[in-house]
Amino acid sequence: MVRFKSPGNWVRAADNDWQCYDRARGLDFFSPTWDPPALRPHYACLPFFGYLAVLLIAHRGASGHAPENTLAAFKKAVTLGATFIETDLQLTRDARLVAIHDETVNRTTNGKGSVREMTLADLRRLDAGSWFGSEFSGERIPTLEEVLDFAKKYDVIFYLEMKPGGSRGGEHTLIGALRQSGEIARTIIISFDAAILANVRKIEPTLMTALLYDGQIEKPLDQALKVGARQLAIRGDLISPALLTAAREKDLQVVCWTVNHSAHMRLLMDAGVDGIMSDYPDRLAATAKTAKLKHS
Repeated sequence: MVRFKSPGNWVRAADNDWQCYDRARGLDFFSPTWDPPALRPHYACLPFFGYLAVLLIAHRGASGHAPENTLAAFKKAVTLGATFIETDLQLTRDARLVAIHDETVNRTTNGKGSVREMTLADLRRLDAGSWFGSEFSGERIPTLEEVLDFAKKYDVIFYLEMKPGGSRGGEHTLIGALRQSGEIARTIIISFDAAILANVRKIEPTLMTALLYDGQIEKPLDQALKVGARQLAIRGDLISPALLTAAREKDLQVVCWTVNHSAHMRLLMDAGVDGIMSDYPDRLAATAKTAKLKHS
């Protein structure tokens, strides 16, 4: 009997074969060699036991409960049972990648200014927690290296979003950090910019990638395939049965963002999406337990 970690459960397989359910293909499969490491997230080997697997992804950490994109938010996500976490990356003036969503620090810190015009030392002096609540005073903007250390320590997989424009030239910095940490096989790179995804895969072909989609590009499925993405990460209100069917035909997984209402989560799970990002991973986990998506 062998086993591997999944969100909330250990999934077991006998005789050194991995049993997984691949929602894109709609079938069970066994793989004695388990495919190249970077492809592992492609297969939804998650809470299984009679249910279809759904990736439960904490958006910017448990950002409904703690200041977004901070170690406090990541720790809260783990406490609530998440083993997938999404965070955003911006490049500093001295070419360091840090976890922050906006191009400026104005909204989520006590400072003002553009991230790319500030050094890492400048950013580390800022308080990234007090805006959310006094109990988070002193939280700092994490570096990519801290994010990857967290991933190893808490056994979580990160979705790392590279921002269009704001991360220009950051692809080599990103891949260097992933290689040094040994986390390439346990990381998914996402972006609205297909060129960024193409660039990271040129540098590191084994990387798992996902194209973000909010309705602004034509033929998103074809665009995702063109740059070698294995997932389409789509805004939750843009999901349709036709899109899900087309994605399965093209062997693409569909992940939705950012879904915070339990009723919407349930609708998407019933529709057969492969993953959901939420500011409230606890709501996601509770909805997944009650959805009872029977394995056909």
